[in-house]
Amino acid sequence: MKAYTIKQVDAFTDRAFTGNPAAVLLNASGLSDKQLQLIAREMNLSETAFVFPATDSTHDLELRWFTPTKEVNLCGHATIATFHALAEEKQFGLGENPNKHFRVKTRSGILPVSIEQRNDKVMVKFGIPVPTFEKFDGQIADLFNTLSVPTEQLDKSLPVLISSSRYLYLPFINREPLLKMSPDFQSLKQLSLRRGLTGVCVFTTETKHPTSAAHSRFFAPAVGIDEDPVTGSAQGELACYLYQQKRIEGTDGKIPVTLEQGYIINRGGRVWAELVIKNGTIESVSISGYAITVMNGQLLVE
Repeated sequence: MKAYTIKQVDAFTDRAFTGNPAAVLLNASGLSDKQLQLIAREMNLSETAFVFPATDSTHDLELRWFTPTKEVNLCGHATIATFHALAEEKQFGLGENPNKHFRVKTRSGILPVSIEQRNDKVMVKFGIPVPTFEKFDGQIADLFNTLSVPTEQLDKSLPVLISSSRYLYLPFINREPLLKMSPDFQSLKQLSLRRGLTGVCVFTTETKHPTSAAHSRFFAPAVGIDEDPVTGSAQGELACYLYQQKRIEGTDGKIPVTLEQGYIINRGGRVWAELVIKNGTIESVSISGYAITVMNGQLLVE
């Protein structure tokens, strides 16, 4: 049996048992794809992150993410959790310098990650691909039926769009239907599979915190996650959506956007997104957050 260091980390929060939990295996060298998937299933969290050393000079390390049922191209909260865990263990030069930058190889390309360590807290910030959006051409009523919510709750001033990550964005008029909805996850899974959706982000611009731009819930039963507490990748894309729909003000330069998720399932967290705008166009988007480790251990693999 070989022992691997593994941590469970709550991301997008600085309080234990809130935010979004992820497992992080700090050095996955030598494990097969089948073993990675079995480990993710065993952890039974929305995501398990696996760290690999660099294979060439184009990047500093490689990161892969698995749900309990499949590998995914991008995961925000598990990335925050990973670099929090690496900083705790002082790996990859973390701990030597309060500010450090990485190039991280992923299935979504090589992504930039920056770390700021201040007063025993680790702020992780990383770039995600700027999304493109297309209109949802299906039946809105089918979506609302799977969510067990009347269609009157749709915010008709905003479009229903699908991002290049295959996240569907569904706007609501206020928070009340978001807090009360009880989705039929089997029906939502079948609809997602038919439409090729990775997940569904239901959101409203009515928020719990006055500094937030949107409040949301995220469902991804097609990839084994009924409800994800705080979805960094989806929140980063939502910031882009809101800017393009003129719900976020700003011209050129850096625009900070705060987004909130997870409160209905008592795992509330906040994502800080940053858009870099040039001539009214989004040039880059990044998301950032804190994390806290709630479990340290060893995983034994034959």
